[in-house]
Amino acid sequence: MITQNSARERYGLFAIAFILFFSTGAARTPAHAQTVQDVVASVENHYRDLNDLTAHVVQTNVLKSIGKTQKYEGKLFIKKPGKLRLEYTNGQLILIDGTAALFYSKKSEQVVKKTFTDFEHMNIPVAFLLGAAHIRDDFEALQAAPETPRVLELLPKRSGAAMKKLRLHTDGSGRITALMIFDRSGNTTEVAFTDIREGVGLDERQFTFTPPKGTEIIE
Repeated sequence: MITQNSARERYGLFAIAFILFFSTGAARTPAHAQTVQDVVASVENHYRDLNDLTAHVVQTNVLKSIGKTQKYEGKLFIKKPGKLRLEYTNGQLILIDGTAALFYSKKSEQVVKKTFTDFEHMNIPVAFLLGAAHIRDDFEALQAAPETPRVLELLPKRSGAAMKKLRLHTDGSGRITALMIFDRSGNTTEVAFTDIREGVGLDERQFTFTPPKGTEIIE
């Protein structure tokens, strides 16, 4: 037999469970669900309005074909239009001055210079940031999962592209905090950005490099 008191207790427990369920559910659900176009637009707008930035970079390359993982750290400098400098702690340097790319290795005492028309084929993952204001021109954008609407999966529109897809992690302002490149051989390159500083007023001289005496130059 159900007494009046026990019925009230069950009702009270039900009411508490009901409130907890919907209050926690509401906490997990954003007030404004962001569509993929919302997120892409926020990224494009952020980088369209950006003049320069610096960041600490941690890059992890997983080479599936040889079963090897490589990890690098360095300092990134970017300045519009089209200038990039990446100084790795192991003595390697990548420099883009807007028209050409330079690769320097302190260990091998060599500089390799290349002209280019396509950042993707230069194998410089962070160079994507130079074109981040035009994502929809080159990629089909999808959301990786409903619960992470600000993680984008970008599929190249151009047939024969070197990468299979590109994954971007972005924050609420449209800033890219990490990216991951999947190539067609099953290898991945992941780059995480920390200590990001924007609008710092970088000097143009930051994007020049004079090789040490005795360095072999290969063009």
